[in-house]
Amino acid sequence: MQHKSPHEKTASAKLTFVVLSDAEKPSRSFKASKFQLTLIVLFGIAAIGALSVVALINTPLGKLILPSYFSTQEEQLQQIRSLETKVDAVQNQLSYLAAYNVKLRNALGDSVTGDSGQVEVPQSEMADQSSPDQQVPPEETSQGPELAPRTRPVEVMSRESVHEIGHDILPLIMPVQGFVTRGVNYAIQHYGIDISAQLGEPIVAPAPGEVVFSDWTLTGGNTLVIAHPGDFMTIYKHCERVLVPVGTVVSRGEAIALVGSTGTTSTGPHLHFELWHDGKNLNPENYLLMKN
Repeated sequence: MQHKSPHEKTASAKLTFVVLSDAEKPSRSFKASKFQLTLIVLFGIAAIGALSVVALINTPLGKLILPSYFSTQEEQLQQIRSLETKVDAVQNQLSYLAAYNVKLRNALGDSVTGDSGQVEVPQSEMADQSSPDQQVPPEETSQGPELAPRTRPVEVMSRESVHEIGHDILPLIMPVQGFVTRGVNYAIQHYGIDISAQLGEPIVAPAPGEVVFSDWTLTGGNTLVIAHPGDFMTIYKHCERVLVPVGTVVSRGEAIALVGSTGTTSTGPHLHFELWHDGKNLNPENYLLMKN
């Protein structure tokens, strides 16, 4: 049996590469072992990697592919300042929304203390209220917002100052055609007026504003809240149906709901209408253009 020499084994382990050419030039060939071929491939990969790194560093391609890594220190500082500005703006917006949410929930009847937990009632409004001895049916006494704790006025606010602040929306027009059957009475925690009207009668916006609440509440039934210029807010309870969703900008006299008798405290078709300014309850009868 014939045995191959080590030189012949090495020669047989090499790979032969043939480069074909046209008819005028002869073909060329070269041989390389597997080890040599591996070195060539690794060198090619290393060369391509080095060229890629050089291209990323010295051309705009690096900032395009890896902006956070190849951006300069000044650019990073500018990005940090921009993010800090955005965070501050978001925090300010959240603080404003939190304070506004406390006022809104208090007006809707939730027991939210917020910063002070007080119901502020101008003294000029209290002077027009009924005597605490007035008898009221038990089912009607809880129509007003349930706030805790309840205190007497902490700030004096005249009607003239209210009109001066709300010159853009005051006086208000009647939200519904009907008769006022019950007024504001702080002794029984009734923070609005009841306007008796036919079932399904249109309720209109007494002033321009934006709808900030439009949903169901247990005692108020279908309830609507509109924010007006000058930090005024009006509330409409016991609606049969609400016609405008949250975020709708309404104009004076635009239909917003229908008179109903929804909610646990309603005893018949009517509108419970409240007026607030900056967390303070106002008597709507003092600011309506006309009343029946």
